[in-house]
Amino acid sequence: MEFGMHSVAASHLGSLACSLPSKHFPNWNTSMLTMTLLLALHGNSQAPAPGLLAGTDPDVKDSLRTHTSSFHSYKDSPVSSLPRAPVDVASGLEAIQTAIDMMNANQFAETEAMLQPWADTSMYHCAALGTVFFLQAVLSLEQDDVAKAISTLNKAVHLCNSQRKHKGIIESITSWVFGSKLDSYSQAELQAEIMHAEANMLLSMLTFLQDENLLSFIKGGLRIRSCHSSYKSLYAWLETCEQNGTEVEPNFDCGVRMGVGSFNLFISLLPGRILRLLEFIGFSGDRTRGLTELMRATQCNSFRAPLCSSFLLFFHACITKLLGIDGESVEHCEDLLRPQIERYPNSVQFLFFKGRLQLMRGNVDEAMVWYNRTLEMQDYWEQVYHLCWWELMWCHCFKSEWEAAASYADKLYNHSKWSKATFLYQKAIFLLMGQRYGHSQSHASIGEASPGVNLPDVTEMMRGVAPLKQRIAGKSLPVEKFVIAKTERHFQGERLPLPGMEMLYAWNMFSLLASNETLLRTMLQQAAEELAVVEESKDSNPSYVDNWVVATLINGVMLKELHKYEEAKQCFLGVLSRKHEVQRDRYALAAAGMELGMLCIETGERDEAKRVLEHTKTAFKGYHLESRVHFRIHAGQCKLKAEAE
Repeated sequence: MEFGMHSVAASHLGSLACSLPSKHFPNWNTSMLTMTLLLALHGNSQAPAPGLLAGTDPDVKDSLRTHTSSFHSYKDSPVSSLPRAPVDVASGLEAIQTAIDMMNANQFAETEAMLQPWADTSMYHCAALGTVFFLQAVLSLEQDDVAKAISTLNKAVHLCNSQRKHKGIIESITSWVFGSKLDSYSQAELQAEIMHAEANMLLSMLTFLQDENLLSFIKGGLRIRSCHSSYKSLYAWLETCEQNGTEVEPNFDCGVRMGVGSFNLFISLLPGRILRLLEFIGFSGDRTRGLTELMRATQCNSFRAPLCSSFLLFFHACITKLLGIDGESVEHCEDLLRPQIERYPNSVQFLFFKGRLQLMRGNVDEAMVWYNRTLEMQDYWEQVYHLCWWELMWCHCFKSEWEAAASYADKLYNHSKWSKATFLYQKAIFLLMGQRYGHSQSHASIGEASPGVNLPDVTEMMRGVAPLKQRIAGKSLPVEKFVIAKTERHFQGERLPLPGMEMLYAWNMFSLLASNETLLRTMLQQAAEELAVVEESKDSNPSYVDNWVVATLINGVMLKELHKYEEAKQCFLGVLSRKHEVQRDRYALAAAGMELGMLCIETGERDEAKRVLEHTKTAFKGYHLESRVHFRIHAGQCKLKAEAE
């Protein structure tokens, strides 16, 4: 991005639109303000492309045209002549709203340019810019992006501290013992409190990504503890206001509910042992409360409301599917999405969710249309491409277009730095699946082949997986350990059974395919063919039992999704019956136990489900993808507990 001085000048005009009344700019006389408006309205300005704003909410559209017009009109203006007056609460909150409107119109570069010049003096602009940089950092995992986000958020914390209410020693002790009394706080001080907590929360997450040493984890933990205490104090005051009928500024109300809701929801997902420890030291992990507070936050007239909708959509449409826990219905998600897509019809995040909801309905082709439309909407954040390529890869897997799926794995391998080992392995196994079960005739890209065409050397790809292993937040990625173990099997000349479907299972993707019986039955037929091949090698293959339990587990999972519960149960029991014969793929034993427990929940055998899940949690240790199995066991146990209450 090369905006230089032109961008800074333009961004001053963007911020100026947030606070046009002259009282906010005491150093500007009437002539200067008039000249600014005339140039912005009648200069050589360019409005956003008509297609980009088509269908956008009129208020949002007017705001974006104003800012884009100012951006182009002042791109050649000298920066030094533009004053930096103090930003009051109304102007600061309006600036954040404008930034969110611009982000949801996919004007990412313009958003940064609008916020940047005021980031040194305004906590509002700085916190908003820090949030933008935070999103870039967590999507890219680039250390430069992480460092930039940390620097900006640290600055935001400093600016918020300068606006927070300063307490004496006695008042500080009283607040610590009895909680903060916020009745005497000004609006600026209240906004500073909530933004200080938000910035610290984002910083704590980035601290884990930046360094791998113990000190970083301690610093991150202390920040989380600090902002959690802040949210508890702010929420207590919010409840008092509700009881007294006192009106609370909507952005503050929404921010507190978003923080409390997010904390409760995130912590509730953790396994029981960790959850009990966190609750002992004062954290709460009530999923129902978390979802309730976030839903209330979506109904606030606040710039944070779309963020809360996004958070809930991500939880219900993505996290619940990955972890195999109960989420809200597709209809509920569509109710959340509808007002956002009406206000921001071309927003890449909401178009992405549109595709995801189609995928949850089993409409794979429709989902692919929305993902491709998302790709067309912007070219600034490369990470948006990565997310859509990831989804399109699995869509092609669902359709058994394995080589097309391999082409998207290749794109991710070449462009994303999240886990190149995983991407390369997935490319290799999708090509293997294409060799075994047919070829994509409609996809012309890297990795495609038709009958009779030599495919790339899969073994060489496998050989390149292990050197790509990495550590994030000081930890190796469990999925990388898993795929590296699989490549070692391949090097030893072993046939990997259903490797593409095995990765579908590792990412819990079969739950998305449950609504499309046709595609699921096609995959089930391929799995049956693979089981026949495995049986043929019964007497000659030393890894026969390992291959059999993997293929049988995958068969059972698909049968369960088709509601063929008795057949699925026999598959899971069959896997567990061979626990003393399995040499390497011990994850399949734990997974079969977990799946059997979840099946018992669905069939109403609650006592048996409780017994099986508890036994699985304690009987199997030290296998691949253990944390994912434990997450799902925890989810099943929580469901049993909720049904019993």
